[in-house]
Formats: sequence, structure tokens, C-alpha cells
Amino acid sequence: MTVKRNDYRGLVRRERGRTFVLMILLLASAVFFLEACGRKDEGITSLEQLNQPGVRIGVATDSTEFSIVEKEFPKAEIVYTKDLMLSFTSVAQGKLDAFVNNRLNMELAIRNGLQGVRLLDATIGDGNVGAVAISPVTKIPNLKDQINEFLREIEKDGTFDDIRERWLVKHDMAMPDIPEAADPKFHLIAATTGVSEPFNCYVNGELSGYDIELARRFALWAGASLEFKIYDYEGIIAAAQAGDVDCIFANLYVTDERRQVLEFSDPTYVVEVGVMVQDTGSHGAADQQGGIAHFLVSLKESFLKTFIREDRWQLFASGAVTTLLLTMLSILFGTLMGFALFMICRRGNRVANALTRFFVWLIEGMPVVVLLMILYYIVFSGTRMSGTMVSIITFTLIFTAAVFNMLKAGVAAVGTGQMEAAYSLGYTDQKAFFRIILPQAIPHVLPSYKSQVKALIKATAVVGYVAVQDLTKIGDIVRSRTYEAFFPLIAVAVFYFLLAGLLIFIVNRIEIRAFAGRRARKEGRDD
Repeated sequence: MTVKRNDYRGLVRRERGRTFVLMILLLASAVFFLEACGRKDEGITSLEQLNQPGVRIGVATDSTEFSIVEKEFPKAEIVYTKDLMLSFTSVAQGKLDAFVNNRLNMELAIRNGLQGVRLLDATIGDGNVGAVAISPVTKIPNLKDQINEFLREIEKDGTFDDIRERWLVKHDMAMPDIPEAADPKFHLIAATTGVSEPFNCYVNGELSGYDIELARRFALWAGASLEFKIYDYEGIIAAAQAGDVDCIFANLYVTDERRQVLEFSDPTYVVEVGVMVQDTGSHGAADQQGGIAHFLVSLKESFLKTFIREDRWQLFASGAVTTLLLTMLSILFGTLMGFALFMICRRGNRVANALTRFFVWLIEGMPVVVLLMILYYIVFSGTRMSGTMVSIITFTLIFTAAVFNMLKAGVAAVGTGQMEAAYSLGYTDQKAFFRIILPQAIPHVLPSYKSQVKALIKATAVVGYVAVQDLTKIGDIVRSRTYEAFFPLIAVAVFYFLLAGLLIFIVNRIEIRAFAGRRARKEGRDD
């Protein structure tokens, strides 16, 4: 009995298909089994259960809760988390046993639809005291005294109580109409994060919140024009230290360590510290009741919250434009600078080559985010240069080093005999390089060049550290309002894929036109 080749191939494909389906079913069964085994009937119900070996308690990076958790739960493992919304999700999924944070933020998250979590009734610590942080190098005279006088005045006339009632009790997210100063005496630059509802967040595409209203009222009271800069919490204190901003209105708590590097105004609020844990009871009920229909409804609701409500798609569009602008300018300038650097070093100048080798070593050996922050907070700290411009400089330097190395490798792949042959035909050095060597080196360079373009656009995701609202930062801002992780993260990933595809398409079109023109000229000479 003989088996035809096509039948055999079909049999193999069917067997592979069955094997693949079986593996998926086994994997899904294992996930459900492990999840079921890992669930606790009652979950965590008291603070005493947290002080056990193996319990993972999350605290936000650069937060004040670390010392509270270390004191109250010395046996537990403390886990630092960068993203507040993903921390909530980690608790809901059981990746963290608990998360300790501002109780008001967590209550608001649950009220706005966060599922799978609950708050323990008890609070821990003495509460967090929030205040306005003032840069030690601000050029505005007596800024701290002015802010304190303003706070005392609005406390006396009842405005402060009204602000606290609206934002911190009623959670009214409507920003009142506060006019700008008619004849500004000075320009105030305030740092905030835009991701801490109800203190500072985006509502209908505009900055809003408790701290934002305070900042606007102070600017009007002081007769100042006001500008906000958006930072991650990891970079906001460094921005004030470097003098990039005059003050911080960003739900920032007062600690002894922070007092050593920043001045603080009188307290603007006091909030309790709460503990969020997994709600194991509601988790199982939701799984049984909803089914596919419930899943589709929740998926639709998540989509609407992420893109449609408050026209949040416009935020993603602006972030995509910013990311594309950063990448394209960095590629353009980096290509030109890398080529110029290679031409300077091509003839073996010792000084130029030594300096270039040091430059390439320094750029390639340093993490992107470290280089970005060094340039922004140290090198250009006193220039008031925008985060966008510093980001372009940073990624231009990175791409310059990459282009230099690519050209060096591409030209080395062309035999030295090509240059000698060109000299024998009477070509000058420059003419031989551009007409003989470079055209043969480019095919060796282009694959690496395209890979570097893709790597560069992904590397720009760190620019949120220096007050640039790129795609990744916009994703954080949207998640801070919707308490959804799926669509914001997927949208950011899709946008990066599209932008990378667009840039590679442009490079390919340039490549096709360049080689087509060169072939046409060659054929013309042959005729």
C-alpha cells in the first residue's frame, strides 16, 4: 500500500492540528485548575492575616506606605509596583495578596467599576499628609510663603471646605470655571501626574482634580500665568530639584526624606491609608453568572470607556503623533549625524576615532531611561528645554551611534580591492567612496537599519519620565480613569505596531526609489 505525497502531507497537517488543539485544552485546564486551587474560600479578612511569611504586599514606588507596611507587617514580603492601576489588577488576579495605598484612591476605583477587590475595614498608620512641594531653586521669590498665605485665606472664607467637599467627599469631577490672571506678574510652572483621581486626572481631555483647582486658584490669587507639566511619580521630585518646575501639585505626601530635598507648604489634606485585598467571593459568582454574554457586554463597556467616553480616542491620537514625531526626527538627525561621524573617522584620524569610540561606548553601554534622565535633569537642567526636545536629542544620539556602527560594518564588508580598483581608474577618494563603496555597502546596512528603526520607536516608551505625553503615557492616563487594563494596553501595542510598520514602509520606499534610480543610471551608461 502506497500513500501519495499530498495525502501524507494532509495527514501530517491534521495530526498537527489535533495536537495543537489538545495542547490548548490542556493548558486551559491547567490554568483553571491552578486558579481554583489557589483561591481561598474567604480570602484575607483581617490585618493579622497579612503579617505572615509568604504574604506579598504591594506598595507604590516612591510612596510613603513602605515604612508603614514595614512596621505593621514585618514578616510579609514587600513588593514595589510602578503602576497604580496594574497594582489593583494584580490584587484582583491574586498576584498580590494585598496593596496598601491612599484609601480614597482605592475607594474611588471600586466605585468606578473596579471588580474582584475589596477594602479591609481597618486603616493603618496615622494617614498621609499632602501638601504643595516647592522647588529649592525656583526663581519666584517667597513662593512657599505666598502659597501658605493663599491657603490660609481660602480656609477662612470657606472656599477650602467647598473644594474638599466637592472633590474628596462627593467626588464631583466637574472643574469650576476659574479665569486666568489678567495681567500676569510671573509665570508659574507646576508639575503634576494626571493619573491620580480625584487629585489630578484628565476629564474630557482636560486636566482636572483637587490639586489642579488649587493650582489655578492660587495662580489667579497671585496674579500669575500657569503652566502644567506632566511627569511620572518617579521623576516628579527630580524635576523640582533640577528647577524644571517651580512647584508640585500632584497628591504628593510629606515625608522626612522629601523634606531634605524639597520645601513643603502647609498641609492641603490628610487621607487614610487603606488595604486592598482580593474579593474571592465575587470572583466566583461573576464567573458563573455571566458566561459569554456577560463577557461580550463587559468587553463592549470596556471599549466604550477606553475610546468613546470623553473622546479619549483623541488622547491616543495625540500620543501617537508625539511618538511618531519623536521617532522620525530622531531617525533623520541620527542618520545624518551618524553618517557625518563616519565620514570624519573614515580616513583613520586618531583623535576623531578615539573620541568616537568613547562616544559609542558611552551611549551603547547606558540604559535608555538613564541617558534620558541624565540629559534632562542634569545636562539641560537649567535651560528650561522641553522634554520633547531633550527626548529628540537623546534618541538622536542613540541612533547616531547605531548608524555609525552599521556603516562601519557595511563598508568593511566591501573588499579593499574595490577601492584600489577605483583609484586605478582615476577616481578621487570621495568619488570612489560615494560611487563604488557606499552603493555596495548599503545592502549590508539596510537590514540592521530597519531593525534599529523598530527598536527606536519602542524605546521612546520611556519619555513619560521627562513630561512627554507619548503613547505609553497616554495609556497610563486613560487607565487611571477607566480602571481598565485590556483595551488601553492593547491599543498602545497596536499603535506601536502600526507606527513601526509605517516607518519601515517609508524606509522601503526610499530604498526602492534609490536602487531603481541607480539601476536606471547604470543602464543609461551601458547603452
